[in-house]
Amino acid sequence: MECLICRGESDHNCLAFCGAVICGACEARLMEQTADEPGYEIHLQAFRLFWQKKLLALRDRHLGNGDWV
Repeated sequence: MECLICRGESDHNCLAFCGAVICGACEARLMEQTADEPGYEIHLQAFRLFWQKKLLALRDRHLGNGDWV
């Protein structure tokens, strides 16, 4: 799968949630990064786009029991 942040190929050492994955390197950077560091906006934008896509998909269709958002 493709990493949500760097768009690189993710291996088995990744964080998976809501149908997306974050590779181990990006996860480590996220855990250590503060809001005033360079690159924070890139991470924020990746999550913003991810959730916008999820909300638009939810708006455009009805989910059944057990469907992922």
